[in-house]
Parts: sequence; structure tokens; C-alpha cells
Amino acid sequence: MNIKKRLEKFGITSVYHFTDESNLESIEKFGIQSLYNIEQQNIDVSRFGANELSHDLDVRSGLDRYVHLSFIKDHPMYHNAKSRGSILKPVWLEIDISILFEDETLFCDEVANSSRAVLFRVDNILNSINFNGMINERDFWIKKEIRKAEILAYNNVSTDKILGVTYGK
Repeated sequence: MNIKKRLEKFGITSVYHFTDESNLESIEKFGIQSLYNIEQQNIDVSRFGANELSHDLDVRSGLDRYVHLSFIKDHPMYHNAKSRGSILKPVWLEIDISILFEDETLFCDEVANSSRAVLFRVDNILNSINFNGMINERDFWIKKEIRKAEILAYNNVSTDKILGVTYGK
């Protein structure tokens, strides 16, 4: 069975990116850009979901050239950004699942800029990410760790890949 069909069995038919509502105008104009592109092109971003330390870690590891996405809306970094006040009016952008199969897309089974992170390609996601646990695990602490898995889309996510917007809580 192919990867897309296996993900569908877990209810994963698209992926997500969270941001603040104030960034939607910029995203409509430029798509979702990597931190590197935002800085190089001087794109106005009202509110970043990540904090300065996370940006610094991304730059040091070269992950600033990627847009961070998640398989589920309940990603722990979303909750961190909300509690820090980094995002005031949260929105989830639903992204076409085809982004997973682009040549330069990478994956990680935890927060990608952690010191122990191992990045891999799409052909390893079913063996490396615990989708059953991500979707079905009842233990909050185990599920929290599993939910940290990330998708790293190289450079940007174009507007034609954005399927919709859901307003958060």
C-alpha cells in the first residue's frame, strides 16, 4: 500500500501550518515563506509563531530555509505559541498533502531543530513516525511527544497548495 493510502487510513488527508490571523494578507500575496526568504525578501510578518531561540536554532541548522508544517492541528508548538502570546488570533492553514512528495521535503519525528533530531525523506515516514500513536494514543504525555513530528517544506508553500483556513481557539 502506498504512503498516501496509509496516511488516509489514519485520517491524514492534508497537513497544516499555524500562524496568526494578522499574517494572512502577506501569505495571500507571497505564500508561506521560509524564515530565510522572509528575511531576504524583507516580507512583513506581523507575528511569528516561533520564538527567537527557535529561529536561531533553525538558522544554525539550516532549517531556516524550510517552512515547518504538522500532520495534525494539535501540534505542541501551537500550544506553546499561544501560551507565550506569540500568536494572538491563531489560524490553521490546511495544505495539500502533495507537499509531502516534493523532492526537497524533509521530515522529523520530533521538533526538527532539537539537538537529537534526525531528518529523513518521505519513503521513511511510515517507519519513523508513530502515526497510530499520534492519532490513537490516550496517554497525554506519550501523545504529546509523538505529536511533535514535523514536515519541512523547502523554501515556501505556494498559495495553490493552501486549501483553506480554520480559525483556532
